[in-house]
Amino acid sequence: MPGPPGPGRDFVPLTDVLRAVGVQRLHDARACNDADMSNKYSIPASLPRLLESVTTADQPPVRFRPGSWRTTLPEVDPQVLGVLTDSTITWPSETEGDSVVDRNAIHDLLDRTDPDHETDLLRAFLLVQAWGAGTTGSRTLRHTARAFDHRERLVSELRSAISTLRGSGDPAVLVDAYGNWKCPGVGPSFFTKWFAFAGRRAGRSWQPLILDDRVYRSLNRSLDVRLVDLAGSRARSARYRSYVEAVHAWGHELGVSAERIEYVLFRDNGIAGQAPGS
Repeated sequence: MPGPPGPGRDFVPLTDVLRAVGVQRLHDARACNDADMSNKYSIPASLPRLLESVTTADQPPVRFRPGSWRTTLPEVDPQVLGVLTDSTITWPSETEGDSVVDRNAIHDLLDRTDPDHETDLLRAFLLVQAWGAGTTGSRTLRHTARAFDHRERLVSELRSAISTLRGSGDPAVLVDAYGNWKCPGVGPSFFTKWFAFAGRRAGRSWQPLILDDRVYRSLNRSLDVRLVDLAGSRARSARYRSYVEAVHAWGHELGVSAERIEYVLFRDNGIAGQAPGS
């Protein structure tokens, strides 16, 4: 047993030792989690080639039509609708009357949105919807109007998703958030967009991702990946968790961000998996 501190011997407070041990254990746990996911989710053979086929560095900004949203949502507060032309977040398109927004601007907006402030929360939600719909989303406009018709429910679901997804580092919260979402007009293709922007938590090894119909088609057709097989379950919530874990594992192995893989899958829309001449 070592003796008491003496000449030439540095005394290290017990609290510092425990803190160092805790930090190391946290680091080891994260490394172990990354390794476990990499082992569980092997990289699809066609994914590296698909990633190489997309040469643009970042997802380009999305153009949308504020006028169409105002026409569709005449009863929504002007303060909420104002986000569509807020010059600190969006900028004018070359097409007269249209606006443009990129992913980073929405991330920045959500970072400073107070979930307890209803107007700010709905502004963020509306911008996510507009970004997701682009200029071809007439059905999304109608569905968003339906969501605003159930405003109290909508606000409750938006807040609940933020609380659930930001509240833990355990990816099991993905199952909870997905399974608990119940708001008319906002289905998985769009509530996972809300998850991806509003559910981020700094310092976590994973973040929520978008899982819409285009991404699903690319998983199935271009990568030959079945989320039912990855999850070992037909439950949509379990499949969503496995998707998020798999994409992060693939990104870790390939040295690209999970968000980049998600965008490439969205962009491909299953086209790479089509047989030549089909």
